[in-house]
Amino acid sequence: MLLQLVVLDNSSFVVIYVLTYFIYYDKIRIADMVKKELLDKAMRHFISAQVMTLSQLGVLLSCSQRSVQRYLSKWGGFRSYNHNGKYFSLPAIAHFDSFGIWKYNDIGFSRFGNLKETVVHLVARSPDGLTASELGEVLSVNAHSFMSQFRVDLRLKREKCDGVLVYFCSDHDIRIAQKRKRFTDQPLSTFPSNTQAVTILVSLLKNPKATIEELVKTINKEQNGISITMVERLLEHHGLFKKKVTHIL
Repeated sequence: MLLQLVVLDNSSFVVIYVLTYFIYYDKIRIADMVKKELLDKAMRHFISAQVMTLSQLGVLLSCSQRSVQRYLSKWGGFRSYNHNGKYFSLPAIAHFDSFGIWKYNDIGFSRFGNLKETVVHLVARSPDGLTASELGEVLSVNAHSFMSQFRVDLRLKREKCDGVLVYFCSDHDIRIAQKRKRFTDQPLSTFPSNTQAVTILVSLLKNPKATIEELVKTINKEQNGISITMVERLLEHHGLFKKKVTHIL
């Protein structure tokens, strides 16, 4: 069987090239139009529903959950801080209150991100610190169930006041202002007596790397009645607080 070699002249080659170009890019244009229509339809449905899950968005967009997450990142989507972060919403939908919180039924969203970051921001912005119950009221969640994780979070400080734990900002100046606000009608703390002051300073010399909380715990094993605020005031009085604070914050 003989093979016939077809040799195209320049004009024929140009015609074939142009036709191929237009066919190829016409397919791309049609695909882009279909994709845009799909995205517009998904966005309209999203705005109508207000909150959606990854699975629901995946069905609407006809793509994988990984692709959905890329879309959400591009759109600046918010993830719920409760319900295990199952739900998502958009900046155009959410109406945040003065705390930076927006709730759709029992689904909560925060301007600050996840639950942990939200708690830190709420406490830092609070004029007088917050208890777990007060945080729970703002967030509409049972705060007692997760506040234990802040025992080791250096961005917050917690102190027991009248038998209730109050969470304050770890920044010294902010924390002192928060305490003064919370205890407006009573003194912030009595200054330690001479005996207590000696005990505190001796303990500090023995445990120079201890945090103030650790120092108070150690002291109160032998002598009760010394609070974190009393130690802070003594160190501040002697100009030792700023040096100590660089270690604990």
